[in-house]
Amino acid sequence: MKLDPIVKEALWRSVVVFFVSIFIVAIIIGTALLPIPAFLLFPLALMITAVYFCVMVWSGRKAAGKSKPHAYSPSSPPVSGYREGEWIQRRVVVDKVTDAALLITIFLIYLYASRAYSINQMLWLPVLLIIGMFLARIVFTDGSEHRVTLARSVVFYLLAAGIVLLRRLALGYPVIPTLKGIILVGIIAYPILYIWERQRGQEVAD
Repeated sequence: MKLDPIVKEALWRSVVVFFVSIFIVAIIIGTALLPIPAFLLFPLALMITAVYFCVMVWSGRKAAGKSKPHAYSPSSPPVSGYREGEWIQRRVVVDKVTDAALLITIFLIYLYASRAYSINQMLWLPVLLIIGMFLARIVFTDGSEHRVTLARSVVFYLLAAGIVLLRRLALGYPVIPTLKGIILVGIIAYPILYIWERQRGQEVAD
């Protein structure tokens, strides 16, 4: 069964939202911020995820419906084209803001859990993978288009490096060795990426 792209996008994010909701509800229950019974952990997480999924599908369909071309008239094409482009840009901004909010939430929850409960730091690897996926979507994806350029790659690398350094700083780990490693990797990798992009640009021009 082929899923609607809007539904598929909402489902992908909803999986992450579900696990984030579990962490948030678990923290609320564990710290007794609200009188919530423990058996409501998963139902509440599912409820939050369902609400998020419905809102994302509704907003996506609304934006898609409003971005459809209108009926032709001598004066309407410029306005219709402008409105379509405007709604597409708004949708792109909403997607990026949503991904950024999820990324920040996941990162803060991880830091809080690491400091409050001394969780196994091996969990940083899957958390870093999820953060990297969201970061890649924010930097390299514009709506349905994937744009990988040297400039965007530099932005991605700097943001990812900043996240890694913030984690070590927040958890009290030494930062200088990691910073040296980040600089070394950048010095080695980006000349190679620059040459690759130049060659790809020449092939496209030919």
